[in-house]
Amino acid sequence: MLIQQVNALSFISNAIINESKGNEEEIMRKRYILGLSFLLLLLTSCAAQKSKQTTKQNATVSVKTTTNHVLQAKSKTWVFTKKVVSQQTKKRGVASQLTTSMVSKTDTTTNWVTAKGQFMAGSVNYKKVSLKEWRKNLNHNFVKSGRKKIHLMSVDQVNAVLKKLGANFRIAHLTELIFLATKSNGLTIAQAFAAKGHHLYAINIPYFDNNQTLTIDRGEVFTDTGTKKATGQISLAKLNGTWIAPQTTTSSTDTGKILIKDGYLYQQRFDSFERSAIQNLSTYSLISLNQNTTYANQKINAANAGYQLTQKTVASGDSLGYLYLFINQNKMIRIGAGVTTNYKKVNTLVAASDLPQDDITIFQQMDQKNPGEAASTITVKAGPAVVGMSKSIKYLTNPEAGQITSNQTISLNNGQVSVSQSEN
Repeated sequence: MLIQQVNALSFISNAIINESKGNEEEIMRKRYILGLSFLLLLLTSCAAQKSKQTTKQNATVSVKTTTNHVLQAKSKTWVFTKKVVSQQTKKRGVASQLTTSMVSKTDTTTNWVTAKGQFMAGSVNYKKVSLKEWRKNLNHNFVKSGRKKIHLMSVDQVNAVLKKLGANFRIAHLTELIFLATKSNGLTIAQAFAAKGHHLYAINIPYFDNNQTLTIDRGEVFTDTGTKKATGQISLAKLNGTWIAPQTTTSSTDTGKILIKDGYLYQQRFDSFERSAIQNLSTYSLISLNQNTTYANQKINAANAGYQLTQKTVASGDSLGYLYLFINQNKMIRIGAGVTTNYKKVNTLVAASDLPQDDITIFQQMDQKNPGEAASTITVKAGPAVVGMSKSIKYLTNPEAGQITSNQTISLNNGQVSVSQSEN
């Protein structure tokens, strides 16, 4: 373009000079004007070229900058949304045709937690590494002959996956992605990451030579649970009362009635009363919650039902894996087994016929008799009552909550509990 403009100026210059022959002063003046025009043209073209280069550089930087900005939040939990796969054949390599996998949300093995730029999955913490270090560590996992079979996806292949996953950006180089290795031993993972808005994109980078047709994973997208409905802090004292799920079909494991008293959730199952602690998560530090795998799993359960579990949440659980989320002091939802059940408080009192005072006394005194444990169940059949003890009844944060460590046969006389037999 610049050359064409220069040629045009040269043509005009010659024409003007020919026209001005015999008048040297006029020729010099016009040459001076043309020289200035040429200089301005040159400067304008250089500025335009530099602007294009700067724009291109900014576009290149923006993907990683945007990703780091998104991941700098105090805490985000990313829940699996969808997955993309393609075929790989011996002759043609990795196919360009991408398909959205029919994997359900519950089948995915990894959901991510990020906090101030750090990645966590389950109990494993990860660190960011450069593409060069990532590739070096990847090669270390294979013998020398096997390394020749390792290939990396191209930029075009990565961009195709990003587009299929719904991303509205492209990368210009693989270094724009975030690569990870475990903090403990430096093991790399096969995916590299980018984030924008409420979405985290995990793109599979390496692939390997093979002698047969395979379906290979190409990438996944995760959604920030911050897009879900949030719940606020509620005083535990305001939850006391009788809660009913009107649409529940009564069974031996589900009466449709929840009793709440002084920070504990009680319900009847078979011949037993089961007790769970109601937890105000604001009493835990954000760091401890982010590193807690039980809490992470419960966050995923809540997100799959359209809610988010946060440090401000008040909630409980039970031995069947249900999550009880308090929306306000009169509304609670139970999440589990792919079903959300609504409960409403119908009375601020708990009838003695529903929850006898003797049972509350037994729970309280058995806690005192077994320091470091909690009474989880009371079972009454033909003989004396049997109390099931657990290490914890805090189902939101303790993976051992509700697991019976011992069954203790008890009696209650004049308000005092006596243990007559204990079985581990």
